[in-house]
Amino acid sequence: MARVYIFLSIFLMFFVANSQSSLKFNEDDFTLKQLNDSLENMNSANTKYLFFLQLYLQKAKQLNNDKHLFEAYDKFYSIAHSSNNIHAYADSLLIVAKKLPINYYIRALQSKATAFYFEKDYIKSLSYELKILNEIDKTHNAYEYYKSMYNIGLVYFHIQEYDKAYSHFKEARTYFESEDSYNHLQGYFNSLYREAFTLYYLQRNKESMALVNIGLSKMDLLKADDLEFKTPYFNYVLGLNLFQEKQFQKSINLLKPSVTIISANDDFANEATINYYIGLNYWHLEDKEQAVVFFKKIDTIFKNHNYSNPEIKDAYTYLINHYRQQGNVKEELHYTNQLLDVMKYLQVEYKQLAGTLHNTIDVKTLINDKERLENDLNKKSIYTRYFTIIGIAIALCLIFITIYNYRKKKEFLKNYNDLLKQREPLPIEESTDESYPIVSNSLNPLAINVNEWGKYILPAVNDIKDTTPVDDKILKELIKHLNAFEKNHLFLNKDITLNDLANQWNTNRTYLSQFINSYKEKSFIDYLNGLRIAYFLDKVDTDKKWSKYKIQAIADQLGFSSARSFSSAFMKSTGMSPSFYLQQVNLEKEKEIIST
Repeated sequence: MARVYIFLSIFLMFFVANSQSSLKFNEDDFTLKQLNDSLENMNSANTKYLFFLQLYLQKAKQLNNDKHLFEAYDKFYSIAHSSNNIHAYADSLLIVAKKLPINYYIRALQSKATAFYFEKDYIKSLSYELKILNEIDKTHNAYEYYKSMYNIGLVYFHIQEYDKAYSHFKEARTYFESEDSYNHLQGYFNSLYREAFTLYYLQRNKESMALVNIGLSKMDLLKADDLEFKTPYFNYVLGLNLFQEKQFQKSINLLKPSVTIISANDDFANEATINYYIGLNYWHLEDKEQAVVFFKKIDTIFKNHNYSNPEIKDAYTYLINHYRQQGNVKEELHYTNQLLDVMKYLQVEYKQLAGTLHNTIDVKTLINDKERLENDLNKKSIYTRYFTIIGIAIALCLIFITIYNYRKKKEFLKNYNDLLKQREPLPIEESTDESYPIVSNSLNPLAINVNEWGKYILPAVNDIKDTTPVDDKILKELIKHLNAFEKNHLFLNKDITLNDLANQWNTNRTYLSQFINSYKEKSFIDYLNGLRIAYFLDKVDTDKKWSKYKIQAIADQLGFSSARSFSSAFMKSTGMSPSFYLQQVNLEKEKEIIST
């Protein structure tokens, strides 16, 4: 039975990947299990993932199948982006879970806890995690219990209650260490890392370093991908401890490689903290210019990701003092303003730490410094002139862009209408000679004397050109191959080359190239791209799904090496971009729907 489901999953994925297929699907085509299994094996980034997920949800509702309805909502939750959608799906999970066994209710609670955690509403996240602990049978569901214990430790860590965080991480680590499965091993390393991190903030550096070294000594237990991912994080904590041990250069040597890998994982939160400590190390080594470079990276992360935390905010204090000592009032004022923005952000994001934030930095004094600096620079008059100039420049740019876009759109629209006229159906003329099927945009080979072909097209004999003119039989054979190439859509093969065709058709590359140049009046590449674009235009006319595809997906279907190469070929052929063409097609379809 398992083989049947695997086959059906592969079958479904095949038709998702090959979206040019004319096969239509609805909820009656598959069972709920088949849909669920297929979605489990399908990448959520797939363009058809959402289509089949909606199909799955609809069928689960129709059949009143609560278990599959729960799984459908859970999959929607995992791909949701906005906070409102995330909570809406989590609430749906809670409603459906009430009709199901307790483990479903626990999963639903975890969804709510996770949603609040990523919103940095740690108090609400903690309340849901505590509910989970109350619901879980510790004896029969130990893994879920200690997973929640770990999550509670994370919440306490982020609200800086490090003693509570440490006790939860330690308890979770002790449990995961006692089991043998790979999931437990991952839980062990995660708990060990967090436990060591917490000990660092509790200023128990020797204990923290001991745990890090234990983790590093056991890294060979992990799979290659996990090993590559987790090692930088353990070195990160070790680097922080070395800073506290005043081993500044050793700390830098560990933190720099770690931040490169962590940054590549898009973990900008830890990236910012590591940059802060690298800056501190350089500062203590009296290399303040290098320190400033890394402190500024923290400001860049705040600008790009709207992220800071109560610890790394002090980087702005170092920057302000540095530029004050240099007498650079402009930069001092800039980072004073930035620190005020960071403080506003932290007061919202870390409500639980509002008192602590005010104690570490006197906001009133900061505001007074800001006013003093603005007066020193006569900011009011300078800003007025500055923004006036910028405003004029922006206005001119907008006018230029508007005019350019208008002309471009007008040109594209003309080319679009011309293309529609060219593609109007023409009367079909039947050929009396079946050996020469009529090919669009091709010369009629019967109108050319065979001897004239022979002047520049020569047959291949052991890859050496013969001086004998080409005969009618060879010409017909090449035309037959070329027509089959078009009819069977072999031009959609991304890897097709002129050499491949020459080998398949028992000729050589030079001969075939000359034949195509003469017969089609274009180079092989232009001929190939022309076929692909014509195929695309036909598909948009006959299959409404094609007008909804992304440019990259279309390029892949047509055999182009990239979206850029497709767009360039389409622009060259039609005088407009493919995105504009699809936009116009969709616009006209909408008009047709409204008119009907």
